Amino acid sequence: MIVVVPSLVAVLFLVSSVVVGRLADRQVARRAAVACASAATVLAVALPWSGGFVPFSPSGRGSGPAFAVLPEGTARLVVVATCAAGLLVVAMSPLASHPPATLARILRLLAVSCGFVAVRHQAVAVVLWALSAWLVWAELRGHEDGRDLPGRGGERLDRLFAVYHLPGVLLLGVGTVLSATGWRTAGGVLVVIAIMTRFAVVPLHSWYPRFVERAPLGVVVVFATAPFGLLTQLDLPAPLARDVALLGGLTAVVAAVFGVVQTEARRALAFLTMSQTGLVMCGLGGSSEAVSGAVLTWEASALAVSGLAMTLAALEARRGTLSLRVPSGNFARTPRLAVAFLLCGLATVGFPLSLGFAGGHLLIHGSVTGSPAVWLALAGAVGVNGMTVMRCFFALFAGSRTHSGERDLVPLETYALTIAIGALLVGGLFPLVP
Repeated sequence: MIVVVPSLVAVLFLVSSVVVGRLADRQVARRAAVACASAATVLAVALPWSGGFVPFSPSGRGSGPAFAVLPEGTARLVVVATCAAGLLVVAMSPLASHPPATLARILRLLAVSCGFVAVRHQAVAVVLWALSAWLVWAELRGHEDGRDLPGRGGERLDRLFAVYHLPGVLLLGVGTVLSATGWRTAGGVLVVIAIMTRFAVVPLHSWYPRFVERAPLGVVVVFATAPFGLLTQLDLPAPLARDVALLGGLTAVVAAVFGVVQTEARRALAFLTMSQTGLVMCGLGGSSEAVSGAVLTWEASALAVSGLAMTLAALEARRGTLSLRVPSGNFARTPRLAVAFLLCGLATVGFPLSLGFAGGHLLIHGSVTGSPAVWLALAGAVGVNGMTVMRCFFALFAGSRTHSGERDLVPLETYALTIAIGALLVGGLFPLVP
């Protein structure tokens, strides 16, 4: 079936990407992208969804793959969170590393994200999955074949990305076909491997830290949230769903441990994001309460991790490469930037009175009935992630009496962060449980 509202939002992003990509002035392009993301967010919130469904081919639920129809409330929350995260990304993208062509690709990735919810069919989902990977690969290749991106010079990041994601797309396509033709278990295994690759689940994760280190952070954030609409529609056989949950829990713990010992801010962000993704995947394979917690956790992560990453990008644009080895930064000189970083970080790890707390509570409580070991692992991962956030905060904002001259938040950045942080706090007080 086709859902009208996310389809309209996707079309808006696509049309705006064409306009933004043709602009020569970077500031004008960013303002146009912000206007588009703002309008998309308003449309997703304000337009009525009831009755906005159009039949599209046969439903895949009875024939094989595992692409169920999302409940209307959950679908709306996914699209609204995606649009709000996109607003954060385009408003806070540094001009130097995000020219109009990059902003245009970000808008197209947001259109793909909405497309996963707009069109509920397995074949279309595979095409959208492949399209999102191709858009990111094209962005990496556009930087002189991936060599001039920050970080390890000379290493072809575009090739590393293709080595992982080309097989992932093929496995998803073959797995979908096998599931539709009656080989549901074999097809499900291939789909799970594709998911593990895309979401950097241990042990198929080695591409992701280098991707976060060197790619434009706006692209990283949007690519991470793109296929969640598909993930919530998967209907895997019960044994495979349990395996996905266990692998997600393992990733949450391992990534949390690796993240807390990193000496570079971008690598710490990479492992923190991996750990949050693992928590979400662990919940999606559990009880109905855990699934609700996973959806809320993803919503919080989509906003909070986006805010954390883009605040990091803004600070990096002002100060240069950010290291955690030697404390630096002066809280008194950049108070709004520091507070935004701290609030987004705390919401990421589920601090009380935030949306992340509501999602984490449901997620961990729902996992108790499954396995005490899983419950302890998830709680441990959340605690270690909190240590990572606080370590980064003190290293980047409270380590020096001097000031290197960087500006505090500008109005456009303040606008986007106010919306995101407000949504996280209001959502924590009045969570909309799917």
